[in-house]
Amino acid sequence: MLVKDVVNIIEQLAPPSLAEGWDNVGLLVGDGDAVCKKILFALDATDEVIAEAAAAGADMIVTHHPIIFKGVNALNTSTALGRRLLKLVKNDIAVYCAHTSLDIAQGGTNDILAQLIGLKDVQGLMQTENGMLGRVGDLEEKTTLKALTNKLIKALGMPAANVTGSPETEVLRVGLCTGSGADRDFMLAAKNALCDVYITGDVKYHEAQFAQDIGLCLIDATHYYTESIAMPRVCAYVREHSGLECVVTDTNGESFKTVTADTTGE
Repeated sequence: MLVKDVVNIIEQLAPPSLAEGWDNVGLLVGDGDAVCKKILFALDATDEVIAEAAAAGADMIVTHHPIIFKGVNALNTSTALGRRLLKLVKNDIAVYCAHTSLDIAQGGTNDILAQLIGLKDVQGLMQTENGMLGRVGDLEEKTTLKALTNKLIKALGMPAANVTGSPETEVLRVGLCTGSGADRDFMLAAKNALCDVYITGDVKYHEAQFAQDIGLCLIDATHYYTESIAMPRVCAYVREHSGLECVVTDTNGESFKTVTADTTGE
């Protein structure tokens, strides 16, 4: 199978036409006519992921986030991006990105998170230029904000989550946007959709205050953890439709580490 054949399979799941105008999706590195036998799936093509792909003999990396977002003015080893791109080229590793195309797509990142927490009657949250970004749905039954947060932490495999609102608040209707959905417009959309709680990542201090002001509980489940859950699903999809060897990275790409106070010496 060729790289371009794998691209066609991915784009059946996440058509590039769904991507936002500011985004950069598609085959960003490599030769579409090159033979592809093994694919590594990751949220980002970081140094660790590229090294992992090279060591494993992968011909292709499929990511959610684009390795190239803006114009590249020079390709050399003086920048981190330059070093990554040169290593990919030297090792004949192609990179395909499905970013907002996968966020908006039916069965993409937002639907995967909605399924993971058991939402029913799921609808889109916010109309964008090419589709509905984010999701809204109802839990099977009322629960508390604390219980929902604990369920989410376990489901995503994350160490902790930041929350606004009383832990004992009853919640039933949930809004969500994977990745970075902490814009106030998204929070207002969730509130207008009668959501009790909104789940996203990259929440800033004043946006958390805004959620409190409008009476919306908030769970910051981080950019990384709300989106990394999609890569095993995309991997399984491509494996099923291609018959190729498809594996998910072993690299934990979360930039932030949770550090708790060491009280042993007190």
